[in-house]
Amino acid sequence: MRRLRVTVLGPVRAWNGPVEIGLGPARRRALFAMLAANANRPVTRAELIRALWGESAPSTAAGNIYTYVSGLRRSLGPAGGMLRSGRAGYTLRLEPGALDADRFEALCEAAVEPAAAGRSGQAVALLDEALALWQGEAYANVTGLFADLDRHRLTELRIAAAERRARLVLTGGGDDALIADLTALVRDHPLHEPFHELLMCALHRAGRGTEALDVFHAARRVLVGELGVEPGPALRELQSRILAAAAGPAGPVTPAAVAAPAVPRWGRLVGRDGELALLRGLLAALGEGRSAIVWIEGEPGIGKSALLDAALHEARALGHRVARGSAEELSSRFPLHVMRRALRLEDVPHDDPATAVDRVLDHVRRLTAEGPLVLAVDHLQWADEASLLAWERLAALTRWLPLLLVATARPEPGRRDLARLRRGVSTRDGHLIRLTPLPPSDIEQIFGRTVGVPPGATLRSLAPLAAGNPLYARELVTGLVAEDGVRVVDGLAEVDARADEMPRSLLDTVRASLDHLSPGAREALRYAALLGDAFAVAEVAAVTGRTPFDLMSDLEEAVTADVLVDAGSELAFRQPVLRRALAGSIPAALRPTLHRHAAQALADNGGPVTRVADHLLAGPPEVDEWLVGWLVAHGAELSRQAPEPARELLRRALASPRLPQAARATLAALLDGPDR
Repeated sequence: MRRLRVTVLGPVRAWNGPVEIGLGPARRRALFAMLAANANRPVTRAELIRALWGESAPSTAAGNIYTYVSGLRRSLGPAGGMLRSGRAGYTLRLEPGALDADRFEALCEAAVEPAAAGRSGQAVALLDEALALWQGEAYANVTGLFADLDRHRLTELRIAAAERRARLVLTGGGDDALIADLTALVRDHPLHEPFHELLMCALHRAGRGTEALDVFHAARRVLVGELGVEPGPALRELQSRILAAAAGPAGPVTPAAVAAPAVPRWGRLVGRDGELALLRGLLAALGEGRSAIVWIEGEPGIGKSALLDAALHEARALGHRVARGSAEELSSRFPLHVMRRALRLEDVPHDDPATAVDRVLDHVRRLTAEGPLVLAVDHLQWADEASLLAWERLAALTRWLPLLLVATARPEPGRRDLARLRRGVSTRDGHLIRLTPLPPSDIEQIFGRTVGVPPGATLRSLAPLAAGNPLYARELVTGLVAEDGVRVVDGLAEVDARADEMPRSLLDTVRASLDHLSPGAREALRYAALLGDAFAVAEVAAVTGRTPFDLMSDLEEAVTADVLVDAGSELAFRQPVLRRALAGSIPAALRPTLHRHAAQALADNGGPVTRVADHLLAGPPEVDEWLVGWLVAHGAELSRQAPEPARELLRRALASPRLPQAARATLAALLDGPDR
């Protein structure tokens, strides 16, 4: 199959090999752009509808989305299989580097290390390659809030790359084209002070001091006229130095220190300083011939792969050979799939697993004979049986080989094979890294990187909804953007007051992260989610009709998977977002009936009156004999413990024409009691 290639650094275009693909009319092209920018993750139909039509979506919107996707598949031709649909939405599969924006960010990131090491020529070449990818304004033929925000983010990265290149060239002595390049940058970005500063330096070094001072005065006119501010300290100091040089012996005038590169959207780890420091130490030890085993675990989306990416970047910078493979959910059907991919082995037999594993071990021995090797397997829980065996045997070989063996895995209750490998890490003095939720400050940083501008107070207030999970944080902001819920005010990303709302994309992502649980555990959790953030096992049993003994294995599985935690005599959802996602998976039309069933089951089993009342209020408004009898028996107790819910239920009952006359007087007395 020919490789699908997409560009967004200019007009949105796509190619299937050398043949350009017709993306069709504006809305179909906008849909493709959103899928490409979110490549390899599902985008829900609701997100796409909001992105294309905002709040004015026609009744035919869902059908139109289906039509656009079908049209795109036809246009993609042989690559049509890269556009997939599933329960979570539509996913466009792209290979690494197939999107020009990703290549741009990767090249900018790659320039950091040579620049820091003083190899400015190499860094400039990488930045030149990155900047050459731009063919105009990003998303030039696509409109909408999503495109506007990502356009802003990419433009900021482009400006940062151009500035960094110019500083490196100027620090290295400059070149003939630098003044012309900086003049064009000042023209295109007149409010970006560093370009004025760099042009002043370049002109002064070329003996054109008068022109350099003219640049300062032109910059001041623009800044005062457009923004109402004077030039900043760097420009004013540079002007003074140029004036002083003109009055006495000419000395070198240099720009300020090379600015740190802008952080790419996905290319830099947030938080995890302690974990990364540990991995850096192990990489340094590997260079001295000391091996180690590392097991990185945590819930889906918590940042295992991001930490691994950062560690492997460090490994390459140290000159270590790196082999990395990522297991996929379907790869378990193919023996040694992930190991063959990581080590680039083509001649491994498929019909003899034992011989194939020996071949992998021999290959690793040859590689480590040439120097230290970092072998990493991402998503080990999806690896095939032969790959797991190879990993286990390689762990034993770390005693004798200069090998750093790393795996990432999420908790998989009931997987004895993974549990055995994990125990083997401890018994061989390896390192178990369990990633916990990030603090709110890190989540706020992810918000800013995702939206492309710093988060304002209203967006920062939503940090608790992400539950410390980087993936949830990105999905939260991405969903808000797709819903037109984010606006830029004074350079900050703000949202409307919506602290109690979660984008559907976030809830879908959270639910998808629980797919590894057994069907019985997911079903038990859905009913438990109806009961609230905390619940007793007996309450779930009452609602589901199962015995507590029958439920325990499913609930213990959820505890092992870190979905539930012990809360004294009860169990509780570790994070409210987990409960809301599970409760939201129950059809809306069915929830009132289930709440009523939960209320009656809890009452019949002696549950707290306040919890019974919560479910009655969430249930259907109908008043029947059972509800009346329960209010007569427990209304006084409920009024003492929860006056407002009691009033609402009593008013609801008294407003019903079906209320028996005998009960009416009792309930009216409760509503008008002396404590009112």
